[in-house]
Amino acid sequence: MDGNNNDKTKPKGWKLYKFIDIAEIIGGGTPSKNNPDFWNGNIDWLTVADFNTGRKYVRHAEQKITQLGLEKSSTKILKKGQIIISARGTVGAIAVLEKDMAFNQSNYGINAKDNITFNDFVYYLLKYKLSELKQASYGAVFDTITKSTFENLEILLPPPPEQKAIAYVLSSLDDKIDLLHRQNQTLEKIAETLFRKWFIEDAKDDWEEKFLKDIYIFEKGFEPGSKNYIEEKGTNTVRFIRVGDMLNPNGEVFIDKRLAVKTCKEDDLLVSFDGTVGRVIFGIEGAYSSGIRKIYSENPTYDNLGLKYLIFKSKDIQELINSHATGTVILHASSSIDYLSFNFPPEDYIKEFNKLISPIFEKILINKRQIRSLDQMRDALLPKLMSGEIRIMNNE
Repeated sequence: MDGNNNDKTKPKGWKLYKFIDIAEIIGGGTPSKNNPDFWNGNIDWLTVADFNTGRKYVRHAEQKITQLGLEKSSTKILKKGQIIISARGTVGAIAVLEKDMAFNQSNYGINAKDNITFNDFVYYLLKYKLSELKQASYGAVFDTITKSTFENLEILLPPPPEQKAIAYVLSSLDDKIDLLHRQNQTLEKIAETLFRKWFIEDAKDDWEEKFLKDIYIFEKGFEPGSKNYIEEKGTNTVRFIRVGDMLNPNGEVFIDKRLAVKTCKEDDLLVSFDGTVGRVIFGIEGAYSSGIRKIYSENPTYDNLGLKYLIFKSKDIQELINSHATGTVILHASSSIDYLSFNFPPEDYIKEFNKLISPIFEKILINKRQIRSLDQMRDALLPKLMSGEIRIMNNE
């Protein structure tokens, strides 16, 4: 609906709308898990775990469904360029699809109405409105937003030329961030190829199998209690990293620095053993939860970041962690630590490998720092552009 143009708080030329007047809300679904004919096909089927990364674009889903699964369930296909937003549990994860994909019922698809706005702008509009959407969520067990949440959401919409200009500025930053992420993925693949060559294909019979617990310290995180969570970063806060936050370079939850009894630096390796087990990350700083272990060795040869990362990401270690996971709703795999082993060559061989891969991981860390800097720049600009505090126009 058109708003009242006499509202003095509105930037000149902007109009007030209900969100449902500018975009279509699309529900998802899940094919029956009891029917194997519905699964392991060639259609990507998104869950929040696939796009809760803080990144603008989602390119693939871990799970796939068949055409029959699509036809025999309430799931739908979202088109490339359309938006997905999580609506239950982890509320507010949001991404733009890089290809056509189906999705589950814990998310909504969003598609802009072409005569009013366009998806690239709506993506940033929703990011701007995330706190409002989260405040409107409800639920005793899981936070939830529904279609009525969007029906009650009011937004100020600038004229189309200004929408394009805003989306262009913010997309330019996100595109640079995405390029750096993809460069890091390429660097990791190069490192994994070298690791496979040096430690798997060229392995010798006289190498020694060692338990990782005899080489590495698995330092467990802690739980400050959700009552101590702080949503906004402050001068006396530190990021608190939960298992679900590990893939997100930006902090979602913060705690008082005085509560941060277990912390990590960007060159520390973190591995998850609860919830989504087997996640292996580095490049983030903060305090970390009890479902995560910080992995380090007192022997500098074994403590090389790249070496640790490649060992814990390796197929055999990942399979061992997952094979010892127990639990129905939340998985627990800390018992796997007693069984994790790796076939190690002599230290001189490891040192030569470390020399080879250390520059790769140093470059990855540099890119991660640049990503954080660009993230902060975009996040600082977003509310100013979306509120009209800063006005820009499309030169066209």
